[in-house]
Formats: sequence, structure tokens, C-alpha cells
Amino acid sequence: MKIKEIIKITQGKLLSGDPNTDIDPATISTDSRTIKCGGLFIALKGPNFDGNKFVDDAFKKGAIGAIVTQHAAVRSEAEPPRRGRSTQHEKVVIRVNDGAKALGQIAAYHRRQFNIHVIAVTGSNGKTTVKEMISVVLGTKYNVLKNEGTNNNHIGVPQTLLGLNKKHTIAVLELGANHEGEIDKLAGIAGPTAAVITNIGSSHLEFFGSLEGVFSAKKEILRHLKRPGFAVLNGDDEYLSAVRPGRFKIIRYGLGGRNDHRAADIYSGRRGICFTVNGREDYKLNLLGIHNVYNALSAIAVAKEFGIGYGSIRAGLATFRPARMRLDLKKIKGIDIINDSYNSNPFSMRAALDVVRHYPATTRWVVSGDMLELGGAAVRFHKEIGERIAESGAAGLLTFGRLSKHTLSGARACGMAKNRLWHCATHGDIAGVLKKVVKRGDVVLLKGSRSMAMEKVLEFF
Repeated sequence: MKIKEIIKITQGKLLSGDPNTDIDPATISTDSRTIKCGGLFIALKGPNFDGNKFVDDAFKKGAIGAIVTQHAAVRSEAEPPRRGRSTQHEKVVIRVNDGAKALGQIAAYHRRQFNIHVIAVTGSNGKTTVKEMISVVLGTKYNVLKNEGTNNNHIGVPQTLLGLNKKHTIAVLELGANHEGEIDKLAGIAGPTAAVITNIGSSHLEFFGSLEGVFSAKKEILRHLKRPGFAVLNGDDEYLSAVRPGRFKIIRYGLGGRNDHRAADIYSGRRGICFTVNGREDYKLNLLGIHNVYNALSAIAVAKEFGIGYGSIRAGLATFRPARMRLDLKKIKGIDIINDSYNSNPFSMRAALDVVRHYPATTRWVVSGDMLELGGAAVRFHKEIGERIAESGAAGLLTFGRLSKHTLSGARACGMAKNRLWHCATHGDIAGVLKKVVKRGDVVLLKGSRSMAMEKVLEFF
């Protein structure tokens, strides 16, 4: 990709350097600390940072150029060319109005140089697991590009697409959002040929306002599908089951009888889950939680559309392992600890409690941190989860965080004994209580929103 192409794409202004300079899109980066020699640095600006201050750092590390905003302080190494002065050996500097927008524009342009399928995954819960499952099963036939970890936002998605090259034959991208319009922008960049929506739940209600708002935001992805594109939707979800086909085909999955891919004969044990699909195919997951049957069904549906055979799908799913801190089973001195501390909302909390309820253990304990970004419904949701914990058969509840005091009160109001309820001030305090009450053969659930860092309990434990 030439600099003059980037200027045209972003409607930027060349301040210095040669417009015929070639840039490898994979070397474009927004991080001056990891910029590669010969790369292009894009300076982003936010409420608490200004990437324009690190342009010189990027140049010192070998960057061939930088995209800056109108207010960037470009130093002598990248001064605007003077009349009659050669630009051949100067650093390239392009000025734009918005660095993040420029990143997306360049990524969208680069993606459209490749005639490949792009599967975009969104939803309230399970996005990362579904993205990884789909990548595993498609990987048995295709060379897959995917976003690593949860790089699913306006920076991570474009950065992933810039790594697209001729070796890739398909891409699987997770799209995340906590505000209306964000999925629309990300899908506009990704240009999906297929979409997966896992479910509509109560995550980010602080910003979406209601479940209807969440649904409206997630289905923005469907606007970008055209024939012969298809959408894979959770057919058991109240909102997604109402979506009708338009310019694209719909494939539905779930436990209900009207789904195209229907799971039955589900068995959940200490070592994983077994189930059948459409009464013909049997699968095994080395995962905990019935909700992972739904995740697997979405991957099966996508794989079938791309010609992956039953044997390959079955083998791929059998080798799949959960991402870190997602129902991740740890065994410590005969005690099973289910570390599900990556994030938490009412939907995922209920799913985790179902895992604990059916887990083969002598006694069950729940450690629950705050569920964040629930807006005005936060207190109600925490109380309801407390009631759910009391009804789940858990022997005790330990809470952490301001909002989780309401989880404790909900459990108490539902009859849980006071001497089995603890509200703790630190992760160390939680571990201290657990050491006193938990015994060999017990199971402990760790759950909370990301900023609560509930995994730290393990360090003390």
C-alpha cells in the first residue's frame, strides 16, 4: 500500500515524505512501544492520552512514517518540506482530523482487496468463545485470520484486518460494543459475508438503556449482509427468534424443536458436556456449562455452511479449551475452583450458577463481585442474583464491591443463613474466609466484572 493511497483513503494532508513510499499494512500500529522498523505509526487521541506525543519515539524505533492529528507537534525529523528540498529521505507525516477514523478507513480499504469470507460474531455473551470455536473448526479446512483475545473494538478490529494477507482464506472477527452505532461502524469496516449473534442479554444496560436497546445495537450487523450472505442466530432467544430473513439467509440453533441445528440428550459432568445434534451427530466438549452447548451449536452451524464435515467439526470441538478466566477449572489441594472472573453480568452469572448447581461436589460456594455497567437496574439485578444464589443450593456466599452488598441482602432475604454470608473488603479477606470454610471435595465459583479482578483471590488462596 502506497502512502498516496493512504492519503486518498483518509483525505489526509502530506506534511513530509515521499507519497510513493510503500507501507506493509501489517506494520501499521497505534502503539509506539511495539512499532516495527519500517512501520507506520497512527497517533490516537483520547480523554487521558495523546499519541501525538509519541511520534518521535516511534521514529526512533524505526517507523518510516506517522499519521497525526491537526494539533500534532511534529519535530525536526519530520518537518514539512521546504520548496526545492528533496522528500526522498524524510519521514512520512500525514495529518488527519481523527486518527481512529483513519485507522478504520485504511483497514476497510485493505479488507476489500481480498475476496474472502468474513464471519462477524457479536452478542451479549459468549462472543469470544464462539469466535474461537468457529476459528478452530474452520481451521481444519481454511487458513483463518481472527482477532486475538478480545481485540473487538474500534482499534482491535481494524488492527486485526490490517494483518490480512494472501495466505488467509477466511476471517472470523468478534465485534464488541457498549454504545449504539458501534457495531454498525465495525461491520462497515469488516464487510462481513456472514454474521453470528449469540444472544441478547443485560450487558452494558447503562449505555443501551434496555434489552430492546441491546437488540437494536446488536442487529446493526445485519444491515451489512447481502446475498448470498447468511446470519446464524440463537433461535431460543426471545429477540433473535423474531428476526426475519431479508437480503440474507437465516440459520437458527438452540434446544427448541424449530431450530435448524437442535441439541438434545445433553449430559453435563465434571469433565465436560456431551450432546447430540438433530438426533444424528454426537459431540463432546471439554467445557463446563450448558450455555457452551449453544456456543458449540453456532460454530457447528457456521462450519456446515462452509463445507466442514461432521468428523472434522467433532474433532475440532473436542480439542477446544476455554479461554483464560472463563469457567476455567483449577484444582487446589482437592478443592475445585471454577474461575469465571473474566467478566460478569446477570446472564453470564445465571449461567455460571447453573454450572455450580449441577457440579458434582460435596459443598458449593459462590464468590461474587460487582456486575458493572447495568445503569439504573444495577441494584435490582444484584438482589435478584442474590436470590438465585440462595435458591441454587450454595452453602455460602462471599461478596466483594459496593453493588454486591445488594447480592448479599438478596440472598439473606431469600433465607440464606447469616453465618454463611460474608461481605469482604479485599481479595485477601475473601481468600482468608475460604481457607477457613472450604474443604476437600468442595467447589468454589469466582465471578465478577473485569475491573473487580476476582482472579486475585486465587493468588491469596
